[in-house]
Amino acid sequence: MKINQLKHLYINPIEQCNLNCKICYTKKTKSVLSKQEILDFIERYQKVQKLESITFCGGEVFLIKKFPQLINELIDQDIFIQIISNGTIDRLEEIKEPNMVNLIISLDGLEDYHDLNRGIGNFAKSIKLLKKAIKLGFHTEIFSIVTKENLQAIPQFEKEILKNLGKTVEITYHPRKPINYLNNHPVSNILGEVKNFNFLNSNEITTLLKNKKTFPPKNLGCYQIALMSDKQIYACCEGINAIGNINTDVKELINNFQNRLTNSCHQNCLDCTEPDFVCGFKDIFSKIE
Repeated sequence: MKINQLKHLYINPIEQCNLNCKICYTKKTKSVLSKQEILDFIERYQKVQKLESITFCGGEVFLIKKFPQLINELIDQDIFIQIISNGTIDRLEEIKEPNMVNLIISLDGLEDYHDLNRGIGNFAKSIKLLKKAIKLGFHTEIFSIVTKENLQAIPQFEKEILKNLGKTVEITYHPRKPINYLNNHPVSNILGEVKNFNFLNSNEITTLLKNKKTFPPKNLGCYQIALMSDKQIYACCEGINAIGNINTDVKELINNFQNRLTNSCHQNCLDCTEPDFVCGFKDIFSKIE
């Protein structure tokens, strides 16, 4: 899916999750955006800039009681929705137009390795949900964290997905964030290494970026207007240096967003050892429309 940055929003309405993944760096704060807060912000935004799509991520968004109702109301506004989920909570039948939703499920490789990170039995739950989503008519995608331990198993993983689902499902690979990034990130709860989930080196990352679909997308990075559960708004989904909050004038937000990209995103804000991977800012300036 090609994203026009100003016609797309990233919304993280909840940090809480039903799983406790070993390499999740997000602190599970209790702040949650309400359905009405989200709808009100989107209404204000659309008076300035028409939206084509919104990505929802958490935490686990299906923990939110009124989340399917929110999605249905946004679909009624002809907004295409992407939902990133761990695939263990089944509320798919509450969404009335599956063809307007791209359901992105996290699967970190083969079953044993995935369950080592996310808990025993969760690979099977996610596969079951993906099968149901395909049957119901959702667009589907897999989001897979890559470490040294599962890198070489990618070909086998792709064969296993085809075998389990009976069709080819697009897989987006995300190299695990570098250690300097995690150590300097203001909301990270991870310090140092995590056993069995080691970081790729520069050559491994470069090879992966060259041969597979990856996130952040090549030459784009995470940059998008991002509303977080604490009501702060950022110029990327990583929550670094707010450009405003949920009540900030939308024209001011867009101006701050464009200024951030053109004036300061070339700076390595987290002292990361792999900034081109994390932010992908090499060619980002040409992407602003």
